[in-house]
Amino acid sequence: MSCKLCEQVKEKDFLYEDEYVAVFLPEKPASSGHVIVAPKQHIPILEAVPDFIIGKMSSIANKLSMALFEGLRASGTNIVIQNGVPAGQIIPHVHMHVIPRKEGDGLPLDWDPKQLPQEQIKELAEKIKGEASSVGGFQKKEKKPIELREDVEKIEESEETNYMIKQLQRIP
Repeated sequence: MSCKLCEQVKEKDFLYEDEYVAVFLPEKPASSGHVIVAPKQHIPILEAVPDFIIGKMSSIANKLSMALFEGLRASGTNIVIQNGVPAGQIIPHVHMHVIPRKEGDGLPLDWDPKQLPQEQIKELAEKIKGEASSVGGFQKKEKKPIELREDVEKIEESEETNYMIKQLQRIP
């Protein structure tokens, strides 16, 4: 069985693409301007996505959200990942929806929060802490060494040095 999203990734005109991620408009959008951000590689669920790719996807979704605010005059955005069938995932290929929102658009993406007793909250927190002990160990793409440009005067580094100035000294 072939993946519908993989087929779309091969056929689409992309709004953006790089080595790992593609961005395109869905065939059936939730609202006008709805955008999909997906890894080019077939990855069925979020937990299988390498950290550097999900980081890239999140960064792209953030920039798309800004573009939707500016370009379409959206008054809000939802950035949604439906991970697993019970969460509404239909296509077994992880992807992010970036959905522009306007006041009163009627798109039902809210839910009623439930109040839990403090005992249950503590019990859940302990279970999650126990399983999340590996959080913090991230998969990283091999990094290239950062080189300082020779034509830019070096700035004395201190705790007070503006990080933006440091960024200007680096070669992308």
